[in-house]
Amino acid sequence: MTTPRLIKSIGRSPLRLALLLVIPLLFACFAIAQSAHAVSAESNEGDLIGNMAQEHDAVVELGSGTQNAAAGQSAPRQIGHNKWVIPIDFTKPLQCAGGNVIVHANLVVTFKNVPEAGRFPGGVVRHELKLEEFRGTATNGSRKLEANPKDLKFLPYVKVDSTNGGPSFGFTFIVTGPGFQQGVAPLSFNVIYNANRYKFRDGKVTHLNADNTPVVRCR
Repeated sequence: MTTPRLIKSIGRSPLRLALLLVIPLLFACFAIAQSAHAVSAESNEGDLIGNMAQEHDAVVELGSGTQNAAAGQSAPRQIGHNKWVIPIDFTKPLQCAGGNVIVHANLVVTFKNVPEAGRFPGGVVRHELKLEEFRGTATNGSRKLEANPKDLKFLPYVKVDSTNGGPSFGFTFIVTGPGFQQGVAPLSFNVIYNANRYKFRDGKVTHLNADNTPVVRCR
């Protein structure tokens, strides 16, 4: 009667004990591997998010660049043979206005061919100016502003840009409006655009870079 018990006891001993120890160890290793994989995936996801954030920052920076350009004046555009439009768009604080003045307009500048133009034989020079679609407001009291076409003129000089190898020109006009309160003289100020550079080829203006920092002075 003791022999079966001995066999049963032997069947349980070393092999079964070894299995009982190995199986939990395998489960523990599997759990550790899964945990490491999860951490690795989290890390990769973080890297991806980081990369996306960097790309987003680059787009925002470009947008800031695209946004800054939009906040200033629009670029000049050609509307005919040697005929260009310079958009005028600015807001400036003026003491004589009692606050900001806002001005929008299109300045049409026409160029003409000349046989000799100083350093530029067979060149192109500025010829005529015209102010169109003028809108102006003095914010203190919402006063309407006006520009007299007779006051629009070229500045009496032509500069040569040694860096870009082309001529430049300036122009000015006068803006007027009511005083900001009773007993105050009517509003009047000068607008001056100094360095409007252009390039030409074969008697035609090919590029116009307008001054985007006008000088605005009370008269």
